[in-house]
Amino acid sequence: MRKLLVISSVALMLLSCSKSEYKINGTIDGATDQMVVLKTMQDNELISVDSTMMTNGKFQFAGSVEVPDIYAIDFKFPEDRLILFLENSNITIKGNVDNIMSSDINGSATQDLLLEFNQLQEELSGPMMQIQQKFQMAAMDGSLTPELEEQLREEFMAENDKMMEAVKTFAIDNSNSVLSAYITLTQLANQLSFEELESIVSKFPKSIQSSPFVIALNEKLDTDKLTAVGQPFMDFTHPDPDGNMVTFSSVTGENYVLLDFWAGWCTPCRRENPNLVKLYNQYKDKGFDIFGVSLDRRQQEWLDAIKDDGLEWHQVSDVSGWENSIAKMYGVQSIPASLLIGPDGKIIAKNLRGDELAQKLAELLD
Repeated sequence: MRKLLVISSVALMLLSCSKSEYKINGTIDGATDQMVVLKTMQDNELISVDSTMMTNGKFQFAGSVEVPDIYAIDFKFPEDRLILFLENSNITIKGNVDNIMSSDINGSATQDLLLEFNQLQEELSGPMMQIQQKFQMAAMDGSLTPELEEQLREEFMAENDKMMEAVKTFAIDNSNSVLSAYITLTQLANQLSFEELESIVSKFPKSIQSSPFVIALNEKLDTDKLTAVGQPFMDFTHPDPDGNMVTFSSVTGENYVLLDFWAGWCTPCRRENPNLVKLYNQYKDKGFDIFGVSLDRRQQEWLDAIKDDGLEWHQVSDVSGWENSIAKMYGVQSIPASLLIGPDGKIIAKNLRGDELAQKLAELLD
């Protein structure tokens, strides 16, 4: 019995010490003795979670993380930062003080997978960079004709589509890794349809569900469900340029209404505005209206853009930039962004611009 008790006690001790943890052993050649700080991202800010003294270029960190996540190691001399995916494993960092960002990081499977992904992107971006160089050279030597510009644009978009497909395949093939969630959130979330995004997110295992990347993707899906084609619009009230409160539903119910998210500082938005003015004038008497929501931060910049671009339709803004509550409610993460809403109050299309919007309006109203 005594032997059994001893064996049981040893087993319990082993179990209690078996909790996964990370150990970072770093060597930065040429570095001074200094404090090194380990940081993590919380609410879009880097927060210190640990610090240690680096002596003779060597430093160590130890602890545990629930899921692999992006961390930063800050050095004061020189003022530099090393970014890595930290997970519960033995990680070694070897670098030189003259180029800390190029340090070799070994022992993190997620970091290794990130390097593989970066290499894939570098290979696929090569042809796109060559097309850009052709465009720039043709623009400089005067040989850039409209036909050549269109040809290069089509070639660039074809290569871009090829890259996005490769990124999507990589994310799907590595769906058991937090890196897949990171790639999906940062590179695919705004490019995929709701169904495609939902399909990728559904493949993430339970072991990474607590990752902030997975949480953010699920939150985006929840919002996208509310703004999917076929869903009714969400009403709101916001101030116009004169400070009067305007309710969106006051302009819906009879016309097709384009809910347009834009800003005076947004170059692509301003580039699209002449097209909107043209279509507004062409179809405003046939049942088409536009309702603009600005993500400007400066009142005057917003007002000047309205005047300079000749925007005659309803405009509202609380001049809070990306903190705009309507943009958040509709899950807007980049602009220009838009939703086309039918007379029945349901969303019939999203993010139509240029010829696509013109064709849709012709289909509906001509």
